[in-house]
Amino acid sequence: MTQLFAEILLLVPSALCTGFLVFIAVVLQKVMNELDESDFQKFLKLLDKHALKSPYAIGVSSITFVGMIPYWYFYGLSNIWFSAGLIVYTIASIVSKSVNLPIYKKIFALDNNDAVRLDEERRNLHRGNLLRASIQSASIVLMMLGFL
Repeated sequence: MTQLFAEILLLVPSALCTGFLVFIAVVLQKVMNELDESDFQKFLKLLDKHALKSPYAIGVSSITFVGMIPYWYFYGLSNIWFSAGLIVYTIASIVSKSVNLPIYKKIFALDNNDAVRLDEERRNLHRGNLLRASIQSASIVLMMLGFL
């Protein structure tokens, strides 16, 4: 396997995952913003439940993490832009887990009649999703610079 082929194999699922996250941060967030607070909470619980069981969501988010280990073993940091993209991709995931998971827990723990707090957490989730989508999009740009 050539380094170029390995990079393509890592870029494709990374880009698919990023597209998935941008869709959530932009399109699905608009849907969630139009729901009343209790429906938002119910929708988010369903989204979380199904996303955790989705072969697509699990696959595209895991392939890059699994694949970067042998990539660096065989090719090291010879393509600095691509490697920087992989590092930023990892940072995006860490930021997302540290920012969004506590928000999810708060939303799930709130009473569905607590409209003020649910709305506040919905806004926090929106910011968290936009942050991850932005960082992850930057990671794709960095990876693509490695092809120039």
